[in-house]
Order: sequence, then C-alpha cells, then structure tokens
Amino acid sequence: MKVILVRHAETEWNQRGIIQGHQDSPLTARGVLETSALLAALTDAGYAVESVYASPLGRAWHMGLALAEHFCCPLVAQDALKEQAFGLYEGMTTQQLQCDHPGHARALFERDAGFCPPDGESLVQAAYRLMDFLRLLMATASHQTLCVVTHGHVVQGALALLKEGKIDPFSRYAHPNASYSVLEMQEGNAMAIRWGIATHLLGLPES
Repeated sequence: MKVILVRHAETEWNQRGIIQGHQDSPLTARGVLETSALLAALTDAGYAVESVYASPLGRAWHMGLALAEHFCCPLVAQDALKEQAFGLYEGMTTQQLQCDHPGHARALFERDAGFCPPDGESLVQAAYRLMDFLRLLMATASHQTLCVVTHGHVVQGALALLKEGKIDPFSRYAHPNASYSVLEMQEGNAMAIRWGIATHLLGLPES
C-alpha cells in the first residue's frame, strides 16, 4: 500500500511567519497555485489515489477537498492529522518567539522534540498520534493508494521516525507547503521512500 503524505498549501500566516498550530488562516494566491501544481504532479506521476484522509483544520481540509475532487474519491476528516498544538505561541511570529524566548524557539523548531509549549503539546506527542494513525491505516485500509493531508511540523517528526527510527533529527526533514512524501507500507512496516518532494513548485511566483 502506498501512502502519499501531503502538506497543505501556503497560508497567509505561513507567508507572515506566524505560528499556526491549531489556529488557521486563508490560503494565499500562491497557495492556490501550489494546490493546482500538486494535483498535476500527482497525476503526472501516475498515482491513482483511491481515498483521502485530511486534518479538519481549514488549510489542510482545503487541500483534502481538492484532492478528493480531482481523484473522484472519498474524503475523511481525522483529528489525528492535526498540526502540533503550539499553545500560547499560536498567533505569535517565529521572530517574536525567538526574541522573547530564544531557548524555547530553538527547542521547538530545532533541538528538542520533547519540548512542550505552554498549553500545547510536544512534537513527540503529535508525531506519535500521526504514526498511530498510519499504523491503523495499514491494518484496516483496503485501498492500495491513499492520500493523507497534514501539516509541516508534525510530518517532520513522523518522517524522522520513519527514516531514522528516532525523532531527534526532525529538523532535517523540511516539508515545504504543498510538497509530498511517498510511503510504502507493507507487512506491518512503513518506510519513507521519497520525502519532501517539491519540484512541481519550481517556477511558481513568490507571494
């Protein structure tokens, strides 16, 4: 079974460097173009997507709707696919966080997957709920090619676990807006075979 992990397209808060977490913001004009480019890339690559699972947060749900319509397949909302909850840091710019709490900023985005923002959750918690969902898919899904639409930080943690068996190197696994990774899942194991694919975004105008 193939699972295509997709990150949502660019939002206004992405463009402005604002931490979103469980909050939301609209897509930018570039984000709309990114969505179309991703659909074309998956079609050109020959992926016959049979079902789409998406985080219910608006930016990911928008991508899920586009994928489901494009491939004429069902779309299912899954809370397990939400972004890491950044708690009190949601709505704050990364620059402001780095200025006010530099140690927390480094821990959160570079060094410490176990760091839990005030009133939020750690990347360890978020990544393992995504991993648990992938294992459930592997055990129960009947389709051969699925799309899972999620978020940038949580997918970094999951990819570190899949590629290296540990979450600590999560910062290596950048996953740009509207990029995708392809997992081959079989016999109780999941392996990331391609990750952070974003060549389809080359040439798009900047926001």
